[in-house]
Order: sequence, then C-alpha cells, then structure tokens
Amino acid sequence: MADGFIKYRKLIIAAFQISLFAIIYLLSFLLRLDYHLPDHNRQAFYATLPIVLAVKAIVFYYFGLFRGWWRYVGMNDLADIIKAASASTVVSLSLVYLTKGFYGFPRSVWAIDWVLTILVIGGVRFAVRAYTESSVVERTGALTLIVGAGETGSSLARQMKSQHNLEYRPIGFVDDDRSKVGIKLQGLPVLGTTDELPRLIHQYAVEKVLIAIARLQGREVARIVDKCHGLPVEIKIVPTIGDLLRNSGVGHVTLNQLREIRIEDLLGRAPVRLEVAHIREKLAGHRILITGAGGSIGSELARQIAEFRPAQLVLFERSESDLHNLEIQLRERFAELDLVPVIGDITDLEQVQETFALYHPQSVFHAAAYKHVPLMERHLLQAVRNNVFGTVNVARAAAETRVEDFLMISSDKAVNPTSVMGATKRAAELVVAAFQSRGETRFVSVRFGNVLGSNGSVLPLFRRQIAARGPVTVTHPEVMRYFMTLTEAVQLVLQASTMGQGGEIFVLEMGEPIKIVDLARKLIRLSGLEPDRDIAIKFTGLRPGEKLFEELLIEGEDIRPTRHEKIRVFSSRPISYQQIKRRLEALAEALQRKDAAAVLDELCRLVPEYKPSPELLAWCEVNQYADRYLLAAR
Repeated sequence: MADGFIKYRKLIIAAFQISLFAIIYLLSFLLRLDYHLPDHNRQAFYATLPIVLAVKAIVFYYFGLFRGWWRYVGMNDLADIIKAASASTVVSLSLVYLTKGFYGFPRSVWAIDWVLTILVIGGVRFAVRAYTESSVVERTGALTLIVGAGETGSSLARQMKSQHNLEYRPIGFVDDDRSKVGIKLQGLPVLGTTDELPRLIHQYAVEKVLIAIARLQGREVARIVDKCHGLPVEIKIVPTIGDLLRNSGVGHVTLNQLREIRIEDLLGRAPVRLEVAHIREKLAGHRILITGAGGSIGSELARQIAEFRPAQLVLFERSESDLHNLEIQLRERFAELDLVPVIGDITDLEQVQETFALYHPQSVFHAAAYKHVPLMERHLLQAVRNNVFGTVNVARAAAETRVEDFLMISSDKAVNPTSVMGATKRAAELVVAAFQSRGETRFVSVRFGNVLGSNGSVLPLFRRQIAARGPVTVTHPEVMRYFMTLTEAVQLVLQASTMGQGGEIFVLEMGEPIKIVDLARKLIRLSGLEPDRDIAIKFTGLRPGEKLFEELLIEGEDIRPTRHEKIRVFSSRPISYQQIKRRLEALAEALQRKDAAAVLDELCRLVPEYKPSPELLAWCEVNQYADRYLLAAR
C-alpha cells in the first residue's frame, strides 16, 4: 500500500490539488452570491470551470507546487503559492472574457477565488507540516533546551521538529533578551534566561542543551557551561561562522554540524574582523611559498591562503608524512589550485635557493622552526642551526630572487628569553629586520603566544592524561600563558602581512594570560569529570628555560597601534645586516666546530637580553669536557 502511494504520489497530489481548485472556485461563487446560484450563474460556473482548472494546473505545475514534501513547507513555498495564484487568476480572467464574454458574470468571484486559493492551498500544506512535526516531537528524541532564540536557534528548532528519527526533542528556548521571554518561536516558548538554566533543567527534565549562537564570546560560553556544571545534561554548540564558511562554504547551521564544547570555545576571545579586500589583493593570483608547511601554523596558513585562490602555492616541508597529508587535504578541497609540495630543509641553503629560483614566489610565509622549549634546551646546536641559520637561508633566497613580501612567524618567548628556543627566535627576528636593508623585499615578523591545539600545545597532553584517568601534570600552580586559537592566529598573521613598510615586528593582541592549572581544570570538567576528585592535578616544577610569565615587549621597543584593533607594531632602531654580520659569522664558526659553550657565548652576544638557564650552562660545561675528550681520543 505504502509502496503504491510513493509510486503514484505525484499523480495523487495533482489530483487532490485540482479537486481543491474546483471546490475553491465553487465556494467563490457561493460566497459571492450568498450561497444561491441562479441558472445563468450556474451555467457560467460550469462553462468556465475547465478553463480555470486547466490554467491553475499548468501555472501551479510551472511553479513546482505539485512536487515536494508538504511536511517541509516554508515561507518560500507560501511565496510561490501567492505568485501562482496571482498568475492563474490573471490568465483565467483574461481567457474567460476573451472566449466566453458572459454578460453579468460576477467579477468579484476572481478576487474571492484568489484569496481562497492562497488560504486553502497554503493552509493544507502548513496543516500537514504541523501534524507531522507534532507527531515527530511526541515520538522521538531527548528533551532539549536551545540557548539563543534567534535565527540560528529557530532554524535548529524547525529542523528538529520536521525531521524523523532525530536525537532531539525541543521543548523551548532560553535567551538573555528578556523581551523575548514568553513569546513562541516555531511553536516553542522562550522559557527564561540563561541565569535560570539550572531551574529549567530540573523543572523540564532536560537531557540536552544546545548553544545556538554562532558569535557568542568565550566568556559567555564558559558562563553557560558553568551553569550546567554538575547537572545530568549533554551540552553541544553550533560551529563558529568562520568554521561554517571554511568547512561548508555556507553560513547556515544544520543539526549534523553541532559538536561538543571544546576548550577553545571558552577562551573568551571576540571574532576576528578581517580586511578581506586587502588580504585578497595580496594573495589572489599570486605565487605564495610557505616554509614549515606541514606544522600546525604552516598547514593552517596553507588552508586559509588557498581560500583566496593564489596562482600557485608552494609547500616547503621536511616531514614527508605531514606534507603528504596536507597535500591530500588541499587537493580534495581546492581541485583547481596549482599546488607544489616540496620536501626540503631550510638548513640546506642550496636546496632553498633552487626552490626559490624555480618557482619565484612573490610572498613568503616563514613558519619553519623548532618550537619545543624543553627539547631545545638539550639541543642547542640544532636549534641555532635551524632557527637562526635556517632563517638566514630563507631570507637570503628571498632577497636574491626579489620576493615582494617576507613574513616570519615569531614567538612571545623571544622577549627577554630564558630559553634556547626563545633566544634563537629573537636572533631570527634580528636577522629578518637586518635583511630589510639588503634589497627590495619587505621583511616583517609577527610575534604571538601559545596556540591551542597546535603541535607542542599542552592540550593534547592533557587530553591523553585525562583519557588515562590522570594525573594531569602542570609545571607550576602560578604559571601563566597567553593563548589564542589556531584559526585566529593565522587570520591575524594574514592581516598583518598586508601592513608595514618593512623591518617591523607585529604583535597579535593575546588578551589576558590564562593560568595553565585553570586550563587543566576546565578541560577535566569538559570531559565530565571533577578535578581533584576524579582526576588529580600534579605539579612537576618549571622545566629548564621556562618562565612563570611570558612577556610581549622588549625594553627599547616602541609600541604603536595599527589600523587593526588586534594588531600592534613594535618599532626599534633600524638595524643593518652589517651590524649583525660579524656576530653571525662568529656564531656560524662556533657551530661548525660544534663547540656548545662558544655557540652559547655568541648567541648571548647576538641577543644580549638572553639569560641562559643554569641547566644549560651546566650542560655546556659538561659538553665542553666531552668535546675535549673526543678530540684527544682522535
């Protein structure tokens, strides 16, 4: 029976609607003539009925109103019904008077027929939708409360009520706009504000809470999560506008895009305002090269730059697996992009020069670097070779091939460094600034703090420890860091790339620093556990080279605002390459000899504000004795 209905569904719907047209037309006559049809009016009805039915059938078919599922009817369908009713009325009236010309035919019948057609055809469809939605709500889903009685929340509620076999059964909204409390959206009431969440969850036995505000700031998300803490509810959130556009190319939310709350959602950072026109002018149709393209920053740079349709995107990376995975991702999303993966090492000057000579990039984003602070404390020589002289190689190749723009990714650890990683990044900043005097290329650096979820971030470590039921290890109860999301960091890097004349260091606005122990506690709670009860937090002590607090400004740097509220610029005294050339040569000579003590000494001369850790000084002394022993053995 059901299979037969589906097979002949369109014919059944067409026959039903044509029957409704006939009834509506007859009712129009009856209403106009007070339910009494004299003989001449009855004759007029029967004579014109075939014309009216034929015209309406053709016009409604043209507007697609014999197709579609009525349970999904919306405002677009109502608009089509009004257009079809209007068009069919005009055509029918014209044909009747051209072909029949009935004298005394009641012309107001056409107006009544037009109104009834809209009311009846539209009303039947919306009645079917109301019935199917109410039956779905009664049958399925967990009791769900929607935070946000706006367009996004209303859209989600409509989807929940109109689709079968869903896990959600919406019961209402909460919204902090008190003027909305008591009104209904999609037939569901606005029950209160977010401050009343605990009471509403208990009162209505709510099982799921959906945060349906795409532009909600992190501190508000954190407040809502705190309100639900300890209650037996599952919390989900809609993706950000940026995520929607990046992943689906459209800005509306569907139910299958809802996701769990992430720690990034609690950061409290406002959405980034981008000067898209400036960025597109810089990237679209240009040849771009990214070093360290397989890393967290490099790969996100590649994804975001690809959105602007560059003429060519060269990915320079030494990790084969990371580069291979990134290439697959980009080719799937950007099939037309001229993508060039290059396996290479920035410490290999000859290969770097060959790559630049072959592809002639117009803009370079230099993201390749060693970034792990504790690891670099034990690998001084490798850090200097990669972070300092790797940067020299890339900057030199850029200057030689007259690249238009060169941007280096730096770190807040370069400010008054106490670690090898920070000192080498500060030395790299000096190199980039010095190359500004060596040609036509515009050289700038961008300095920012920790990126949540990046390679080396504490988040992956914390998640593994939580999955293993602890303990979660934190170095010190007072240690604080600046954090931003990977997407935001790269967006601001692209924005900064459109600024400056050369030689500047841009710094991204990082907001307020966050205690690492607070970050750990929030992540534990997001996992449905209670810190210090379900999972212990263990303090392990600061590691060599680490600070309690990171800084963003070196003494003598002049901080100024830019045209973007989240980017500032530091301008210090201009530096020429000749000023640091002798120091770099001495550093290179010590590195060639593998003399760790001499390398450290020259690094301190190049970066006078660097204060090496006691552990590194002791290691260099031991290493010096080891070098002497090896030389004697030879």
